[in-house]
Amino acid sequence: MAHPNRLANTRILIFGGTSGIGFGVASLALSNGATVIISGSRQPKVDSKVQELASLYPDLPASRVLGYACDLSDIAGIDANIKDILDKATENGTKTLDHIVHTAGDALKLPTLQDVTVENALAGFHVRFLTGVMVGKHLATDPGYYMPVSPTSSLTLTSGTNSEKPRPGWSLGASWGSAVEGLSRGLAVDLKPIRVNVVAPGAIETPLLEKFVQAVGEEKAEEMRREGSLVGRWGSVGDCAEAYAWGMRDWFVTGVRIESNGGRMLMGP
Repeated sequence: MAHPNRLANTRILIFGGTSGIGFGVASLALSNGATVIISGSRQPKVDSKVQELASLYPDLPASRVLGYACDLSDIAGIDANIKDILDKATENGTKTLDHIVHTAGDALKLPTLQDVTVENALAGFHVRFLTGVMVGKHLATDPGYYMPVSPTSSLTLTSGTNSEKPRPGWSLGASWGSAVEGLSRGLAVDLKPIRVNVVAPGAIETPLLEKFVQAVGEEKAEEMRREGSLVGRWGSVGDCAEAYAWGMRDWFVTGVRIESNGGRMLMGP
């Protein structure tokens, strides 16, 4: 039997789809015949990125790529905001989602242990952790309304290599990622047979990494490219997008951490 394209004719919502890894996942999904709904914090940027994605695949109808703003940093309103975008993405439950991907994150601020406060320790959980919690809540509250209750459906969250192998100064960052990984396993049990996984990217060339390069300088960055992975370079957004695609395509994978890190776990400190 010919192998099917399991992303063709699916409907995928991507939190964080306006930039970086999320944008790459959106492009990959479109290239495989999916309908993609991207989300970001500001509607003008969402609209611009919808147009950019459409320009990459000019033969696709406009209805195949959509976008809505959703402010995930509004903690008081995050529950209602997520319900609102789920309603929009599914046209009030009439067009269910096959997959939801969460790659969104706010500007990474890692205080030293000496500078930790209750406020900045908790801040890192807001977008990265609470979004997954609230998406899980709404999938569980209205089974089948937003997503078919089936192993062909999936929710994919995002952590990072520092949750397992933290660099110096990454105590808080490691805890944020580890919380997301624990959440993904819990949701895999509570939402079954819907599949839930987490992708743990290594150093991926995104706008966030570009800011890091500017901070440390190109010479230091080049050294880190060579010595930070077994393949001698940082990953591309296209590389990492394939990890999310696996999580969507493999209907027998759930509750696992999917890694795309160039072998960083086998390197030195």
